[in-house]
Amino acid sequence: MNVFKKEMKANIKSLIIWCCAQVFIIFAGMMKYQGFADSQVDVNALFAAFPEEIMVVFGIGSVDITKVAGFYSVFFLYFMLLAAVHAVMFGAVAVSKEERDHCADFVYTKPVRRFQVIWPKLLAGLINILIFNIVTFCASVFFIAQHNDGNGLIDKVSLTMLALFILQLFFLALGSMFGAVLKNTKRATAAASGLVMGFFILSVAVDLYDKLDFLAIFTPFKYFEGATLMINDQLSFNSAAILLVVSLVFFVLTFVAFNRRDLST
Repeated sequence: MNVFKKEMKANIKSLIIWCCAQVFIIFAGMMKYQGFADSQVDVNALFAAFPEEIMVVFGIGSVDITKVAGFYSVFFLYFMLLAAVHAVMFGAVAVSKEERDHCADFVYTKPVRRFQVIWPKLLAGLINILIFNIVTFCASVFFIAQHNDGNGLIDKVSLTMLALFILQLFFLALGSMFGAVLKNTKRATAAASGLVMGFFILSVAVDLYDKLDFLAIFTPFKYFEGATLMINDQLSFNSAAILLVVSLVFFVLTFVAFNRRDLST
């Protein structure tokens, strides 16, 4: 448990920063919604005049963004991206930093198995992404209620946060696997964050070009859609199952790779 406490303490400042950034995005988004509402401009017609590429990049599809649920669903794309980067970076750094910080000396000199070093780190990562998710949920309900006659759309937001947590878990597992396979922290974080951006760019490309629809299965950003969650109240069981199974595989590979690699002191 000492490893767990150390990881939680080491990451508390960064967690606060990430949470504040997420809260700010939600606050700014709802303020933008209020601005459109007060202007009495036909927002749907306004955005319809924009090029399709711009609409895709900003996550604006066929939803009615004059409604709070529709406008909020647009921001789910940004929630996913921010949450993915946070989770993958935590996993990559937490696992790969053993040699950077010379913690490998502890593994060699103390009667501690490598499993006992890794699982508290992953538990700390799980707690971190859960806190990030809860903060996102609370901020969402609070700011939505401010602009929706007190109705925070708790049921819809809860479903959205469940999808977000599954995505966070996937990227935490992905980052930890990179951290175990790549010994250097910089290489691990660069590879993990690069893959996140690759997934994101691929999801945009799939939206832009119909011929690339078959590639949607290769980017987790296409497994859940904000409009489907917020408007239709639907969470794809198949998408959730695939991401959870792949996450489990990545976690297993993390333990296997870390257990087999040589640790330099």
